[in-house]
Parts: sequence; C-alpha cells; structure tokens
Amino acid sequence: MKTIVALAIGCFNPFAADPDPTLEIFVSSGNHLTQYRPHDTTRVLARQAFEDPRGFAGLEIVIGGDNIPTRTYTASHFASVDETKFKVPETGFATVSAQIVQDGRIVAELSERWGLQSKIQWDLDVSRMPWPPNEGFLADPANPECQWFWCAFIWRSPIAEGAANYEGEALWVVLYRHDPDECLDDCPWP
Repeated sequence: MKTIVALAIGCFNPFAADPDPTLEIFVSSGNHLTQYRPHDTTRVLARQAFEDPRGFAGLEIVIGGDNIPTRTYTASHFASVDETKFKVPETGFATVSAQIVQDGRIVAELSERWGLQSKIQWDLDVSRMPWPPNEGFLADPANPECQWFWCAFIWRSPIAEGAANYEGEALWVVLYRHDPDECLDDCPWP
C-alpha cells in the first residue's frame, strides 16, 4: 500500500526549525531621478552612488549592541557587496549609527537603538533622498511614522545646509521587522 503525503507550501512551515534572528543591511545605490513632493511633477536627482562625494562616498554605518560585536561598514564595503546579513541575539538591544561625511565634515548623523526579539528577521534600509523610498511620502517628514507593512521605525537626519543637493534631502534609516511565522509576500486573503 502506498501512502501519499501532500505538503502545501504556504506562509507557515511546521517542519522548519525556529530561525535565528538576523539583521540585514540594504543601502540604496546609484543616482536616479525621483519625485520631489507628492502631487508635483518636479524631479530631483537622488545622489546615492558610493563613489560620489555628494552622494554616499562618505557613508559609514556602525552596528552594535548587547552581545553584538561592533561592525563598521563604509561606502567601499557596500560598493562591492549588495547587502550585509548576520545573526543577532534574541534579547537585548541593537544600536545603529549612520553618518555621511562630505568635504571633511559630518553632514548627516543619527544614532538609534531598538529591542531585539526571538526569531525576528530585521532589515535596515538606508537611503539619501527627500523621503524614504519604501515608505512613500510622509505626512510629516520631520517626525516620520511607519506607513508600510513590517516597518518598525523610521529615522531621519537632514543633510546639513550647504551640503544638501536640494531642499529637504535627508539620510533615512528605516528598520523593518519580519516574524517568520507571519506572511511576507504572498499572503492568502481571509
């Protein structure tokens, strides 16, 4: 007698072991035109190239925290690697510090911390634009709030006067959290 077992692929796999929590860093790169403000046809050049001194050439990101060895990443690292992913503890706090140095001075800088959780897959997205690309236009960019699924925090540092390529340009760091027990992309409707 043959036994046939059907395994349905879905959002939850009961046979998968609980994953280790991770942190993955993505940095937007390259120069491209982007809409400046909502309901406006004006475009600005988002300068995010790693070799561009008025873009991300002076980018530095430092990750650390409770039981997390301090890791420092620069533009040259991201120019050769698309993203960086590593394991993080299930408890405690993580910190991110990001800065852009331009013409020998820090023109944007932020430092933030958040609480870690078991199984959570963290994504840290970094960009230099008038608004964070995955979050769309914000009602109040000076006090940003998450608008998209899995967004945990949005942090902003305006580019200093004289170093900005256009009014309202900022360094954005957006933290997303994904619980592997929840749907990520292809979720069934109730």
